[in-house]
Amino acid sequence: MIGWIVLILAVLVILALVGLGWSTFFGGVKKGIEKIGNLPEVKNLTNKAKSEFDTIIGNSTLNIAAIVQKI
Repeated sequence: MIGWIVLILAVLVILALVGLGWSTFFGGVKKGIEKIGNLPEVKNLTNKAKSEFDTIIGNSTLNIAAIVQKI
């Protein structure tokens, strides 16, 4: 009995997705991602990750430059 209910729900979800269309579905996903990206917490985390990445890359560049000068 539960198997039939799950099967019917799965078919209904698939039909709803097809009925909406791919562009509507992916447009909704894009809007959701944009809303999440505009949250202050996400912006702060992104900025912190960027600064840490820049620091790591800067240190690596200095190390490479020192090795090249020794050669």
